Amino acid sequence: MQVTEVTDRFNLDYVVPFFQPIMDLKNNAVWSYECLARVLTPEQNNYLPSELLFLVDRQQSVAQLTQSLFGRSASYFRDINMAWNINLSLADMTDSSTLKFLQAQLEHYPNPQRISIEITAQNALAETAKFAQFCEICKLLGINIVIDNFDQQESDLQAILCLPISAIKVSADLFDKVAKEPTQEDFIKGLICSATNNKIEVIAERIERQDTLQLVKQLGVKYAQGFYFRHPMPSVD
Repeated sequence: MQVTEVTDRFNLDYVVPFFQPIMDLKNNAVWSYECLARVLTPEQNNYLPSELLFLVDRQQSVAQLTQSLFGRSASYFRDINMAWNINLSLADMTDSSTLKFLQAQLEHYPNPQRISIEITAQNALAETAKFAQFCEICKLLGINIVIDNFDQQESDLQAILCLPISAIKVSADLFDKVAKEPTQEDFIKGLICSATNNKIEVIAERIERQDTLQLVKQLGVKYAQGFYFRHPMPSVD
C-alpha cells in the first residue's frame, strides 16, 4: 500500500525511529535494538517502511531520511548504555553527504562501538569495492557492520564470512526448512560453526513462532529477533 493520503504534506519531521529488540537467548535479555523508520502523521497514524519509501523516492529525500533516522536514533541512545543497529542502503554507502553526516555525528559520540550498521547480504556482495571502502570508514569511526537478510546459498556464505563484519542475520525461513530438508540442518550448523570461527555472531531474524525459536536454540544460535518477542515500538521501555 502507498501512503497517498499524506503525500501532499509529507515531510521528514514525520519520520521517527521505532525499536525492535534483538534478544540474548541464553540470558533472556535484550542484547541490542534495531532502529526502524516509521511515519507518524499529525493524526497519529503510523506507516511501515514499504509504505514510506514511495513518498521518500517521490521527493528524492532518501539520503535525508537516512540522516534524520540516524540522528534521532543516536540522540535517543546517547545516554542509554545499549547497543543499537540501523539499516543503510547501497546508495547510503556511497553518498558523500551521508558519510560526512555520520562522521560529524560520531565525532564526540560516547561509545560508538555500540552502533552497528546493517547492510543486506545482496548489497554487500553486489558492489564489493564500494562495500570495502565503506567498511574502512566504519572501522575508522569505531562502529560495527552487520549483514542483514542472509537467506542465500552456501556459495555466498563463504564470501559473506570473509567480510569485516561483527554479525550476520539469518532469516527464519532457513530454520523452518530444516524439518523438510535434512541437509538444511547441516548447512545451518556449518554456518554457525564457520561464523564462530570467524568471531561473527549469528542472529536469527523474523522469529514469529515458538517452534522456530526452539529449533534456533537447539542449533546453538545465541541471538534472535522477531514479532515473537515484540513488534517495533516507539520506545525501548
